[in-house]
Amino acid sequence: MLVPTPPRGKTQQHGFTLLEALVAMALLGILVGLAAPAMSGLRARQQLQGQGEAFLNSLVLARSEALRRQQGVSVCAQGLEAQCDSLGRWHQGWLVFADTNHNGKRDWGEVLIEARPGVPVGMQVGVSNTVKTYFSYNAEGRSASASGAFMAGTWRFCRPDSSAGWQVVVNALGRPRIEAYTVQLCA
Repeated sequence: MLVPTPPRGKTQQHGFTLLEALVAMALLGILVGLAAPAMSGLRARQQLQGQGEAFLNSLVLARSEALRRQQGVSVCAQGLEAQCDSLGRWHQGWLVFADTNHNGKRDWGEVLIEARPGVPVGMQVGVSNTVKTYFSYNAEGRSASASGAFMAGTWRFCRPDSSAGWQVVVNALGRPRIEAYTVQLCA
């Protein structure tokens, strides 16, 4: 197949002119500007879900370790030097540890199974009063307080600027689940 050649003296131009390139860049800038807020909201929602799932995984780990070790395992709000926080500030992170004396506090010699860092800045963790500072599993994998009574509770992961959050709920048997919820007040 023969390709026609341009007439002598005229060259065929390929590409864009400077004006066309500037218009395309301006349109691209406008589109990116419109998409950025939506992307940051998506990122914040994914971050909330990720923290909720990380906490769920820690509870599942604690329950399976209690069954495997045949002894109590607890999850507590993290304080200084891998110890439990007595004020229940879960946003600082949490610890999973073998709770050999079933007191819900990490004492000297108790094995640290997992330590999770605090939640990102701007995110809050609210808890029900029944699990203010710790949550424990006994050797049978059931939730149990220091007195031996069953434990159940809810941890809510939210942001003050969002109406959607994630919560981890543990029933009276100690089975955890995660679910989305509509935030009324993030605290």
